[in-house]
Amino acid sequence: MAECDRLYLLTAPFEDGPDGPWFCFDCAAVEGALLASPHWADRVEIHRLAWPRPRAEIVAILGEGAQDLPALVLADGAETAEAVLEANGMRFLTDPRAITRYLTDRHGGAAPHP
Repeated sequence: MAECDRLYLLTAPFEDGPDGPWFCFDCAAVEGALLASPHWADRVEIHRLAWPRPRAEIVAILGEGAQDLPALVLADGAETAEAVLEANGMRFLTDPRAITRYLTDRHGGAAPHP
């Protein structure tokens, strides 16, 4: 069970093969939203995970089939108009726009421009 919202992002930069370094575009978008609404960091648990799979921390929560990041695991009882995914009894979002709209609705701050 999640007592508060938990945000999982990939640590950047990371190596993946001979080219790189790389960053995850969707995670970078959420990191940018955190810069625009820095108070989210006081209200949401933020976890930055390494690139290689399996990502044990997120697998323990959502299962092996839900390792894609970013992921926002919703607090118990949290309500949202966003399309919520479910795994292992947990509700979560993976789309960066849905994540940032949810965080704005729940915690205030800057919203993604339509």
